[in-house]
Amino acid sequence: MLDGTSPWHLHFAQNAILILTSLLFLPLTTFIVVSSYVLRSFIAQDAPRKRKRIRSSPTFEPKTILVTGVGMTKGLALARLFYEAGHDVVGADFEPYGVRACGRYSTSIERFYSLPKPTVDSGPAIYISALLRVVRREKVDLWVSCSGVASAAEDGQAKEVIERRSNCRAIQFDVATTSMLHEKDTFIQETERIGLHVPETHNVTSRDAVHKVLHGTKKKQYIMKSVGMDDAVRGDMTLLPRRTLSQTYDHISQIPISGQKPWVLQQFIRGKEYCTHSLVIEGQVKAFVACPSKELLMHYEALPAESALSRAMLAFTREFVERSGRDMTGHLSFDFLVDENASGKGAEFVLNPIECNPRAHTAVALFQGQGQEMAKAYLSLMADGNGYTMEEGIVVPMKPMPCYWIGHDLVTLILLPLLQLPMGRLDLRNYRDVSNSGQPQHAPYPPKDASLGGVPTVDTDIPITAVFLFLFICGAVANMTIFQLNKKRGHKFVMSGMMFGFCMARVTTCVMRIVWATRPRHIPIAIAAQIFVAAGVVLLFVVNLIFTQRIIRAAHPNFGWQPFFSYFFKATYVLIVITLIMLITANVQSFYTLNNNTKRIDRSIILYGQTFYTIISFLPFPMIIGGLIIPRKTRVEKFGSGHFKSKIIILLSAAFLLCLGASFRVGTNYKTPRPLSDPPEYYNRACFYIFNFVVEYIVIILYIVVRVDLRFYVPNGSKKAGDYSGINALRAKEEETTNSNSGRVSNSEKRSNSGRNSARLSISARFSNVARVLSEEEVFDNALAAPKDATWTPATGSSEEVGVTEHAGLERGQLFGISIAGGESRRGTYYDTQHV
Repeated sequence: MLDGTSPWHLHFAQNAILILTSLLFLPLTTFIVVSSYVLRSFIAQDAPRKRKRIRSSPTFEPKTILVTGVGMTKGLALARLFYEAGHDVVGADFEPYGVRACGRYSTSIERFYSLPKPTVDSGPAIYISALLRVVRREKVDLWVSCSGVASAAEDGQAKEVIERRSNCRAIQFDVATTSMLHEKDTFIQETERIGLHVPETHNVTSRDAVHKVLHGTKKKQYIMKSVGMDDAVRGDMTLLPRRTLSQTYDHISQIPISGQKPWVLQQFIRGKEYCTHSLVIEGQVKAFVACPSKELLMHYEALPAESALSRAMLAFTREFVERSGRDMTGHLSFDFLVDENASGKGAEFVLNPIECNPRAHTAVALFQGQGQEMAKAYLSLMADGNGYTMEEGIVVPMKPMPCYWIGHDLVTLILLPLLQLPMGRLDLRNYRDVSNSGQPQHAPYPPKDASLGGVPTVDTDIPITAVFLFLFICGAVANMTIFQLNKKRGHKFVMSGMMFGFCMARVTTCVMRIVWATRPRHIPIAIAAQIFVAAGVVLLFVVNLIFTQRIIRAAHPNFGWQPFFSYFFKATYVLIVITLIMLITANVQSFYTLNNNTKRIDRSIILYGQTFYTIISFLPFPMIIGGLIIPRKTRVEKFGSGHFKSKIIILLSAAFLLCLGASFRVGTNYKTPRPLSDPPEYYNRACFYIFNFVVEYIVIILYIVVRVDLRFYVPNGSKKAGDYSGINALRAKEEETTNSNSGRVSNSEKRSNSGRNSARLSISARFSNVARVLSEEEVFDNALAAPKDATWTPATGSSEEVGVTEHAGLERGQLFGISIAGGESRRGTYYDTQHV
């Protein structure tokens, strides 16, 4: 682990790797951000609604609360809680090297201030002065410190200055209390002084002192910890003494220990580790949560408040606060090792406090949704008679939901295994899950029946899935690039965005499948992976339906623009969403039940959903073929670029591939289920990847290469027949021109102007692609639609008349007029097959 004394080139390499990692996951993070903004428009946000209701109360008096450390999860979580409770939140944090803190952009924060970081040369004065200026400028009522490890002492000094020079109160321990709790040796000494149990701990300032302790016992083991903050050795949990005496001496000889840099030698306890977070106001615990400690503290899940273990840790916290005799106000977090012993009365827990952190803990994020209760707990410090008095009781998480950091999981579960794969160092045993041993006695239960692709393995599936992960990332980048370029020139083509969403869904699918390969017995991961496999392709089905609808409207405008036809597609989209919800629900429920009847119902729902989606994937075939067979009453309304027949071929080719994959999946699922130990041959991995990822990626590449964004483009706001081709817009312009000239010219002039206007409009249409462009292909397409008595007349006034399929006499670029029985007439410009 790098620290401030590490060579600069190692820091440079570390930062370069972080930047490259960020670029690698840029499509995924972009998808998450865009999805979040989109979902915000459709999902009601609880916090703004609660805030509005609270602030509408005539008795409510909002306070101005300054939260520092909003660049960290704990600070941002508290800012959101105060915002939800109706108060005005001001944020502040360090921004070293100009790197913006994430909290700066939070909607929960009204204003953000960048604070100078205290250094060895400047000391804490510049930081405290900047903090005091913010307090005075914003007229802050309460400062909530969410300091990091390095600035805990400076915040203790800032508390004393701010409360002495302003009316602001601070949720922060004073300097003496902060120092006592922060240092490991003084904390253990204080805990032992007040009569609470502590593990055996020795303060050592030399290697000889370490060996003296180690040689004095034969059964105990110890862990060495630096008294001060030292990131270079923070993760060293080496057990002492080592297996041999030479190994012990070698390890201790590498530890920089001296009187100026003391260490503690603490007894190793074989037990589970837990952490707590508590809010202490004037010697009373106002909020508390306990949770198991995880590796690197990247996962949090609150213990039930009523559990014996949680109550025991709360009792320890209360005893420590009361017996210390200090008027404590601040955040207090303990780390415990819990030794569980069996006795005649049952299981007994022995709490062994090993560390204390006098600052907010990230576990405060578990209080989400309890803004009003938490705000009252914090504001009870003020007790100004405005209703901010805390009733008897402690705030605990009411609906504890697990918190995790997806960035950490992506690196540890996906990126690192992929980096180890080429070097042959990936060992499945390194990814064992604690739930791997034995049959789980609670839900979710592992599947008993075989499924398509089976359980992925490290050696086979990770390399294949990694390739598809890269391909779908490329597909996402290509579609988003096309979407953005079209958007800049006013060309709105939503289907490119939908295909970007599909590619990102497949990226997530590949990610989940890689994680599943490293955690083969982790049932929730298996559930998520299977759901993403089944759900992603739905977006492509919808894209094909939209293309089908446009072709039908172009071939049969009078029918395609009927309200019932539009309602049919809208109803289909609603059914697709409902069916997707049913599929996900049934799939998840099948892992959470052992009831055979429930499993039978779930299987029936899954079969219905797969059958429905297979029909949806096949739907373009009967609709397109029917549209070609049924005689048309009007000519084809051209839209987009390219030949009309090419659009049909492209769409039906993609529909064939998607229908092939859907048919294979549903067909194999209708077979009698086989046990997991005896899967059928058609469930092998080759079939899984071919009928899922391969056919889908071919469709994505096909749509990118042939530029469906140009071929299937229609003008924005098309609502009726004639909008696709632009005829309605052309007629509107022509009528506008005619009306503007009607009051100023004679009848003969009108006819002359009309001819000139038609010529100008026709020439303009050639380049703007607004007017109809008639090619030999369209003459063929309209052979069934145009009556046999239709005649074509060159616009020069010649009396020559020819049949609809014979257009001799019309030269390229010549204006023409067409007369059809019934009085309908049209104008245009003739082009050959190389038309615009």
